[in-house]
Amino acid sequence: MTRVSIIIKAYNEEVHIASAIESALAALPSPEGEVVLVDSASVDKTLECALPYPISIFRIANASERCCGAGPQIGYAHAKGDFLCLMDGDMVLDKEFIKTALAFLNDHPDVAGVGGRIDEMSTENIEFKNRARNLSHLNPLGEVDRLAGGGLYRRSAIDELGYLTDRNLHGYEEFDLGARLRSSGWKLVRLNVPAAKHFGHTSSTYRLLFHRVKMGYIFAPGEMLRASINAGYFARVIRSLREFKLWVAVLGYWSAFALLALFTSYGAAFAALALLGVAAIILALTVWKKSFSNGTYMVIGWHVFTIGMLFGLFRPRISPLKPLTVETLRLSR
Repeated sequence: MTRVSIIIKAYNEEVHIASAIESALAALPSPEGEVVLVDSASVDKTLECALPYPISIFRIANASERCCGAGPQIGYAHAKGDFLCLMDGDMVLDKEFIKTALAFLNDHPDVAGVGGRIDEMSTENIEFKNRARNLSHLNPLGEVDRLAGGGLYRRSAIDELGYLTDRNLHGYEEFDLGARLRSSGWKLVRLNVPAAKHFGHTSSTYRLLFHRVKMGYIFAPGEMLRASINAGYFARVIRSLREFKLWVAVLGYWSAFALLALFTSYGAAFAALALLGVAAIILALTVWKKSFSNGTYMVIGWHVFTIGMLFGLFRPRISPLKPLTVETLRLSR
């Protein structure tokens, strides 16, 4: 009988972790399946809430190794399933998704992973409100380049790659996984079926942005680009990564004005013109989005992530194959 391992990655999810685990247990298609929770050194009651459940629980022992790519990789290293389902600790998995995804994978041997629709349930801040409005654009149906938000993967395809997710990545780990799978000839498909409900951050817009900075998430694009350069799939990444052109545009904008300001006699004038240009962009976005706060946040976010991309690009890397330091808290039977 097919065995499925559901891998949940979590960090400070005491509010949602019980619902996530219960939904995962309910979605297992056979008694031989398992749920594997990987906790990223949470400082709240996530583990206390999770321990009563009949699941395997692992904890990243070294908080400095905490990042989005570490949790799923630890789960992969300890999972026993022929198929691996990835989800976050703030998600509720649809009970029928795995059965539907398994049937599709069995009928399509050239497909490595299957996703479904992810419903954004938290729209208190601008980021998640925009994400909910643009789900069809962010998570298109059919053959896709990534399974953002998780999905069901064929383990044999992952074994060919040598690792599931890159332990160096503070984000974009599913994008990177998709690029590696597709470079190896595999396909990814998102079905028009419910997969999970996502209960994201409910903090204010700029508090969430600060959280992204604090947790290193803004380094992720650069880290992924660095990984793709080292492994030879950079061209595939930049073709698929829509944000890349935006970051290049931001860098080009400021570089051009900086050169004009430094090497001409009209430095102050060019500096003022650059700031006026930013104001004009904010005004245009305000009209387009019908919201000054949204327009302002978008421009600030572009700049923060562009700077983060540069830092991430030059961060030192550890081999993705190197095991992480893990504490085993519980093994399911």
